[in-house]
Amino acid sequence: MSYLRAALFILAMTGALLFAAPIQALARRREWRLQNGIQKSFCRTLCRIIGIEVAPGGVLPGFGPRLIAANHLSWTDVIALASLHPFVFLAKSEVAGWPILGFIARLQGTVFVERSAPQNIPGVNAALAAVLDEGRDLVIFPEGTSTDGAKPPRFKSAHFDAACESGAVIVPVALFYTDGRTPIDIGWYGDMSFLPHLWRLMKRGGACCHIVYGDAIVPRGRDRKALAVEAQAQVRRLLCSAHVGETTGQELEKVL
Repeated sequence: MSYLRAALFILAMTGALLFAAPIQALARRREWRLQNGIQKSFCRTLCRIIGIEVAPGGVLPGFGPRLIAANHLSWTDVIALASLHPFVFLAKSEVAGWPILGFIARLQGTVFVERSAPQNIPGVNAALAAVLDEGRDLVIFPEGTSTDGAKPPRFKSAHFDAACESGAVIVPVALFYTDGRTPIDIGWYGDMSFLPHLWRLMKRGGACCHIVYGDAIVPRGRDRKALAVEAQAQVRRLLCSAHVGETTGQELEKVL
């Protein structure tokens, strides 16, 4: 079964490269609504091939534009989220050059950031605010990296300024994976290589990505650190309610 999944994945990526990408690029330039359908259909197909069921918890709250602040476990978070809604993502600059993942990121109109250059943060936030000002919903992973999910997420506040600049509401989102009921670790983090991780997912199959929405946060009159603290606390509560990772009584930890 895993070999069949691998063959289907290669076919899907080849088809996307030859057909979906050029159409998507044209649709984005001409601002056709078709671009949203292409992104969602492509990501839904990838989820099915890899063996990931996507289970949204509730309805995405608020009205656009929205800044989605989610914990981060794996590259699969991106395709799971994008299978539900035509989000734009923020990613580190290295991702643009990665095989497969870089292609998926560019297809979605991802905003890339150089993590090692803090002097670039104001410019990045301006670019993010511009995306939000266009009425598009944007996803950030405020932990700054993916983790195994064993500990409560710690959010960095730098890019919450984009919501302050644009006035977009912030929607905290908790992500976790189960095999139906029991939480499982299919995270991609540390120095893991992409292709071996992809192969393990295909062999495993049967994983469910739960996407649970928190309450919308209005940024008016609040600074980035206060917004990050509230978003972090909501995500922790959602994960604790699902009995995922360590519980903590220190939800309002210092945010960087």
